[in-house]
Amino acid sequence: MQRGLRGLLLALAACCAVTASAQTRVDRTFSAQQQPGATPIAALPAAAAIATPAPQPDQPPAPTRRGPGGSYASDAMGATILAKNADYETTFKVNATVPAGASISNVSWQYGLSNKPVGFEAVLCWNNQQRCWNVTNSASGSTTAFNGKDASQPFTLHYRVKGGGQLGPPAQGEMNQIIVTYDLPR
Repeated sequence: MQRGLRGLLLALAACCAVTASAQTRVDRTFSAQQQPGATPIAALPAAAAIATPAPQPDQPPAPTRRGPGGSYASDAMGATILAKNADYETTFKVNATVPAGASISNVSWQYGLSNKPVGFEAVLCWNNQQRCWNVTNSASGSTTAFNGKDASQPFTLHYRVKGGGQLGPPAQGEMNQIIVTYDLPR
């Protein structure tokens, strides 16, 4: 905060040819009013007032920018859950040509069931479960958890109902969808 105020004062002093002091008050209209008894400080040249600070050595480097990107959507009907402790899977095919080297920048999903039984669990996985994201409590959403992964690899939704006893009425699978957004290499 003090750095910003000092920079503002220096810029104001340089551009408007006024002398600023450490006790100068700047109001919202950016007019400077020197406080009684304040000792003036020399104003810096205009170039110094607008100079960009040098990067600090402890700051991480800026991320590498990638080229323009694309996306594809894949729809698949969800399975009907008939029993507890059985594994169910919905496979999302890559139904578009994804350029070589394309990397994921975002994944959105939506899945549905006629009802969610107690003990229901769901995970969205990339490339044969090499990376998975728990979507149990979010029937729709988006994530960057797959960022940097190969966009040409398929996704699967794995789900089950954990617990003992009978399931009750089957949970009918509904239409599921993923949208994969990707960046192209430069």
